[in-house]
Amino acid sequence: MNISRIKPALVLFVLVALLVCPSARNALAEKAIPDGFRFERTLRVGSQGDDARYLQILLNRDNETRVNAPGLIGGAGAETGYFGLATKNAVGKFQFKYASEVLAPAGLSKSTGIVGPLTRNKLNWLSANASLTPDVSIASPPLPAQQEATPLTVMATLAPSDLAPPPSFDEVNRKTREALVNVICTTKRGGSFNLISGSGVIIDPRGIILTNAHLGQYFLLQDFPTPGNIECIIRAGEPARNMYKATLLFIPPAWVRDNAAKIDADEPTGTGENDYALLLINDTTIEENPLPEIFQYIQMDFGDVSFREPAVVLIAAYPVGFLSGITVQKDLYPSSSVVVTGAVYSFKENTPDVFSLGGSVVAQKGSSGGAVVNRENKLIGLIVTSSTGKTTGERDLNALTMSHIDSSFREATGDSIRSLFVGDIRASAQSFNEKIAPELKKILQDALTKR
Repeated sequence: MNISRIKPALVLFVLVALLVCPSARNALAEKAIPDGFRFERTLRVGSQGDDARYLQILLNRDNETRVNAPGLIGGAGAETGYFGLATKNAVGKFQFKYASEVLAPAGLSKSTGIVGPLTRNKLNWLSANASLTPDVSIASPPLPAQQEATPLTVMATLAPSDLAPPPSFDEVNRKTREALVNVICTTKRGGSFNLISGSGVIIDPRGIILTNAHLGQYFLLQDFPTPGNIECIIRAGEPARNMYKATLLFIPPAWVRDNAAKIDADEPTGTGENDYALLLINDTTIEENPLPEIFQYIQMDFGDVSFREPAVVLIAAYPVGFLSGITVQKDLYPSSSVVVTGAVYSFKENTPDVFSLGGSVVAQKGSSGGAVVNRENKLIGLIVTSSTGKTTGERDLNALTMSHIDSSFREATGDSIRSLFVGDIRASAQSFNEKIAPELKKILQDALTKR
């Protein structure tokens, strides 16, 4: 047998297969992108490297976004690793196809041909599993972030792996929005505070709200500097409407002591450690409307399974950003987005305490206290901080894990947060406000009077 004659024939066969058989091209393309690879840097005309080649491979999987015809330079089977004009045009088509996810959240109406954070997020999504098609709800323009996260100890940087196709997030989104609330605080006499707006999520059918400590602290200051000066209301719906009154159920004393000096800062910074609070709905804002017997709620998931690999999750909140005070009070709508979880961080040891959610329409001021919900409709995260950036796509939203909140609660009280759900919740709120809250109020008031 003449081996030299067989090799050219074999090569010719493979080339023909690539040209005429899409499944053969796709099979090679799938293998050409290493397991665990993520697009991490901005790519534009002139960029070179393996990530540019992987970009071409991914774009070539879809006839609507392919770089070139199969076999031609940049096309399937002939990816080059050089980001030229053909690749730019293909990226533009990709952005146009997924405009609601990569353009609208950044306030753009036209494709840029540049692979920025939102485009990378979508590419990484498709790279992990081409069958995933996220549902995204866009409700607000790009707005500035509320907090800037300071560096934490990196516990792990997760890489995408094979993800099973999730069920539609329509139902998860509906249930999450039913449990989502807007926490808004206003002052009667002005002073150090203007309108304060954030988010929260109901986690118990009796009306327990999980939100951030930097929102919950204002429930300690309702009589500062004069009785009834600060009024905090719980709102819900689309648009948000005044619904309930609430009392503070718990706020970590450690957070108050560590952050009292930042209370009136325009752009407070922090890692988010211990930045959570629990409120209890105890009345309605309209006398003739009784409290519901059972509130719509999202159950907390204290496990760590969700952080062992990238997971598809829904994030939802009431962002306010550039909205005027009047608009916030009369015409505020929730926003939600489906994203893939990213890096996981630890505050002290190798425990999953906070995790990244990347850039999205929810990465805005006012989203603090928003919900991160998995495909099983369980609450796995509480939105807490965001890095700064001109657009929402350039920011990195972060969320506390439920296990961190449980650990913090246990450290402060000696018991698991689950103990709240089996006891007399109103008695627990009364005990906190009589025994612990007065000292915390004094810490905050002292910090304000020193200004």
